Amino acid sequence: MSNRETLQAYEEHVEAYVAGTSAEVSGPPRQWMDRAVAGLAPSARILELGSAFGRDAAYLQGRGYQVECSDACAGFLALLRAKGFAARALNILTDTVGGPYDLILANAVLLHLSRAEFSQVLARLAASLAPGGRFAFSLKRGDGEGWSSHKLGAPRYFCYWQPEQLPPLLAVAGFSTWDLQGAALARTHADWLYGIAVR
Repeated sequence: MSNRETLQAYEEHVEAYVAGTSAEVSGPPRQWMDRAVAGLAPSARILELGSAFGRDAAYLQGRGYQVECSDACAGFLALLRAKGFAARALNILTDTVGGPYDLILANAVLLHLSRAEFSQVLARLAASLAPGGRFAFSLKRGDGEGWSSHKLGAPRYFCYWQPEQLPPLLAVAGFSTWDLQGAALARTHADWLYGIAVR
């Protein structure tokens, strides 16, 4: 199992990903993002992990926030920069995250990490937040793990989570409180988890 294989699938199928992904932020994901920024000052420092083609960053910018975009795929970075986003190469397993940030957003990103990788990344992200900073993340709800070629026609690794598995990991990583909500979406995999954890 290698995260490199998942990243390679994205790198080779950027256009397919964009074509197969909603261009609008709506429903539970929008409500989750609204909760993530609730009460944050317009000057809040926000980092998005796995920005892809900039949909979520554009939504938050429309709400008056500046977003530092990042991605591990050169194809997505080129798209982001062409749209005028400030974007940097960032592999959350190997690169320095930086900070301190008031909010780190990871929509459908950490679901590609193994459980061990997820735990390691949680601690690194907590350390990159300002005191009281927030980490907003989404995961696919379910059991086990596996590879899927759905959507891109190339294999991507997915790890599935149940809500009760997350609080112990969040506590160990350095988060003090968290909110975890389930949602059913109109997607092939309908069951999702939306979390907001506070350092």
